[in-house]
Amino acid sequence: MRSQVSETDRLILMRPDPSDAPAVFAVHGDPATNLHNPHGPHRSLDESEAFLQTMLADWTRDGIGYCAVARREDPETIIGFSGTRVGHIAGKPMLNLYYRFTPSSWGRGFAEEAARSALDLARSLFPDTPVVARIREDNMPSRRLAERLGFDSSHGTRDAEGRRVHVLSSPGCLTRP
Repeated sequence: MRSQVSETDRLILMRPDPSDAPAVFAVHGDPATNLHNPHGPHRSLDESEAFLQTMLADWTRDGIGYCAVARREDPETIIGFSGTRVGHIAGKPMLNLYYRFTPSSWGRGFAEEAARSALDLARSLFPDTPVVARIREDNMPSRRLAERLGFDSSHGTRDAEGRRVHVLSSPGCLTRP
């Protein structure tokens, strides 16, 4: 049985399961979901399996990580992944917000709904750790979502891959790095 992390009006966020490699590949291997990913789509199920293993390790080590997301009415079908994982930027600890969904689920507000739920969990477990979203300049949909969630990119920080670092800056937010 899957371990549910949180539930929204329409979605269920679950800890990834070792059997999720095909779902990871369906989402992360799709070129459409990787237009702005500097690494491109996963090229094989093995690559998705390796990514899944990092997700599972994050949960074991940190008690938080990226979640498998399904609609409440169809909990067996994963439509995407969202959550936060512990990382570092410029040697400072942070939580990286992540969201990636199947193209068939785009335009319905699922990414925002899942990300808000993931941020609530991050705030409860790591209240003093800044949350960031690393987004390429040309990824306008992701930038707009980050802005709706209360992220700010005005400080000019970039990660090692050149993505702009958006820091959560809404009222009651976590502190900046």
